[in-house]
Amino acid sequence: MLYSTPDKLLIVGGADFSEYLFTEVYDNAMPIIAADGGANFLADHDISPELIIGDLDSISQEKIRNIETKKIIKISDQHTTDLEKVLLNTDAPLIIGIGFLGSRIDHELAALSALVKFSHKKIILIGEKDIVFLVPPSFSLSSFDGMRVSLYPLGSVKVQSDGLKWSTEGLTMKPTDKIGTSNQAVGKIIKLVPDEPKLLLILPKSLLNDAVLQLQHSTSWRT
Repeated sequence: MLYSTPDKLLIVGGADFSEYLFTEVYDNAMPIIAADGGANFLADHDISPELIIGDLDSISQEKIRNIETKKIIKISDQHTTDLEKVLLNTDAPLIIGIGFLGSRIDHELAALSALVKFSHKKIILIGEKDIVFLVPPSFSLSSFDGMRVSLYPLGSVKVQSDGLKWSTEGLTMKPTDKIGTSNQAVGKIIKLVPDEPKLLLILPKSLLNDAVLQLQHSTSWRT
């Protein structure tokens, strides 16, 4: 383990995202780790990360010339993505990721897969319109009628649910069969209880703060 923090950790990846989105997410007190090409964005904004981790194939050497050598961790392993390299070498009670959604589809799919691979960690990935995270063993969230609630399985999973327009009760969800995109909330609270760490929850970005608060107080999946 290279880096550990008792606070929330921000990981910045190399996918395209707006400066506005970054200002929404960035907190001066939050430590930042750059996943490879994410270091380019941080350098452009004079932000020095705690570490830069990755295979370093997307970094501008000119932009990171002022970063201390000891903060640049090259991991050449091609069996893991840059996000996975960061997750393997950091520890935090909650990890927020920006720069992993909304650019190349193959990279985005790999990032979503990492949420399941690292199911024992609490991770939220943020895009321009959506947030996505792995549903913990039990999760509830304040809602309102018509709120978009998309469930996407990355494997076979059953989920007990309350507060959804289209119930998941009795269903086995899987990516090649029944999925749960574009569901809607009914009432003031939704509750999800999946039987496996394989269910992604996709919500509007406006719910980020509420989701962070609930995730922080939820139970993690065991390794």
